[in-house]
Amino acid sequence: MTDDRETDREPNRASPWRAAVRNSWRLLLDLAVVGLWVLLVTLVALSAGLSRVQFYGLVFLGVVAYVQVTSGWERLGRG
Repeated sequence: MTDDRETDREPNRASPWRAAVRNSWRLLLDLAVVGLWVLLVTLVALSAGLSRVQFYGLVFLGVVAYVQVTSGWERLGRG
């Protein structure tokens, strides 16, 4: 029986640089998705003549739905 500290480390542990790159890509993806959602809702609101309350309500509901869907992805990835 040897006391090998190398085998005690988690093999899936990412370096800080990898985590920073991954978080940067995730942030860019989130910004792109929310930006496209706002653009889509804006076009629909302008063509349908929606009020400001309806417009902001749709934007808010879309962002909340996106967060609800994607928040579980992070927990699933950690296993």
